[in-house]
Amino acid sequence: MYELNNFKKIFDTIIDPSSNARELEAEIKTEPARILHALTNTIVELDQENSRQYIALHQQALHILLDETDINPAQAARQIIKTFRSATENLLFDLQKYFPDQFDQQLKIPRSLSEKSKLELEQKLMPLFNHNIQPQAMETLKEILSAVNTEQKQLSYQQKTYIDFFIEALDTSLQETQRPVEKMDIILLTISLNFNHPKFYQLCTHYFNIEIEKCEELSEQHRLLNILTKYIKQTTPVIKEQYEPELPTISESLLHYLASETEYLNSMDKIGAHLNHQGLLDNRYKVTLTVKQLAIFIHLQVQAKIIVTESPKQLHEYISKHYSTNDTDRISAKSFKNAYYSSSTEDLEKVIDKIVTMLAAAQEKL
Repeated sequence: MYELNNFKKIFDTIIDPSSNARELEAEIKTEPARILHALTNTIVELDQENSRQYIALHQQALHILLDETDINPAQAARQIIKTFRSATENLLFDLQKYFPDQFDQQLKIPRSLSEKSKLELEQKLMPLFNHNIQPQAMETLKEILSAVNTEQKQLSYQQKTYIDFFIEALDTSLQETQRPVEKMDIILLTISLNFNHPKFYQLCTHYFNIEIEKCEELSEQHRLLNILTKYIKQTTPVIKEQYEPELPTISESLLHYLASETEYLNSMDKIGAHLNHQGLLDNRYKVTLTVKQLAIFIHLQVQAKIIVTESPKQLHEYISKHYSTNDTDRISAKSFKNAYYSSSTEDLEKVIDKIVTMLAAAQEKL
C-alpha cells in the first residue's frame, strides 16, 4: 500500500495560493511518524525482494517530492515549504535508519540534501586541523580531505554514511595519538579506514615514487618497497565499508602498485646481471679527478654546450653509474649532484690545469 498520498496532498495544499498553508504545520510534523508506522506494519508481511521494492518506491517518491519543493513560492508560503522540505529530508533518513536492508544505499542523495551535507561536512572538518600534526602530515591530511570536500558528483547514501564515519574516526584517532602525527601515520590511518578514493591512491603512489627516487642504489629501493609493503599488509581495516564499493580496496590497489614496482626492479637486476655476465656492462671509466673535480669538469662541458642534456638529474645518474675515481669505485648520484652545483677554488684550479693540458695536447696536433 502506497503511504505518501496524504503527504503529497499536504504539499499540493501548501503551494495552492488559495489555501491557508499555516494550518498544515502541525500535520507536517505528525505525518512522517504515521508513514513510518504504516511502512513497518506492511513490510513484516512481505518477503525480502518485495520489501526492498516497497521501500525503494517510497524512497524514490520522496526524492521526487523534494525536487518539487525547489520552487520560488509566495512570501507567505516560504517558511511552511521549508518546514515541509525538512520533514521530507528527515523522513528519508528515517527510512535509511529503520529499513537498512531494504533501503537503496547506492541511490544518489537529492541535490538539496547534497548541498546541505557539504555545508555540514565543512563544519565537521574544522576540528581535524587542531590536532598535533607535523607540517608535511598536515598537507597530506588537507589533500585527503579536499578529495572528500570538493567531490563534484552527487554522493550516494552509502558514501555519505561512510564519510560521516570517516571524519569521526579520523578525529578520534588523531585525538588519541600522543606524539606528533607524521605523514606516513596519516596515510596508514586513511588506509585502515578503507578510503579508496582515486585521488588518495594517486597521492600515495606519488609519495612512494618520490621516496623511491631518493634511493641511490637498487638495494635501497628494494628495501623501501619491502618496508612499504610490510606497513600496508600490517594495517588492519577497522571497517568493512569503503568509499567506492565498486573499486578494489585501497590496500589491494597499493599492494598491487608496490608489487609492480618490485617486479620492475627485479627485471632490472636480471638484465644487469645478464649484461655483466656477457661483459657488456661495465665497467666504469676511471678518472684521475676527484668526484668534486669531475662534477666541475662535466658542468663546464654542459655550460659550453659540449654535453647537451634536458635533464641534469639523468646526467648525474649516468655519471654516477659509469664513472669511478681514484677515491671511490662508486659515485653516488647525490654526492655528484651536490658537487655539480658547488665548487671550491682549489678544485676549480685542478680542473683548469687538466684543461690546459688538454689544450697543449690539441696544440701539438696542429
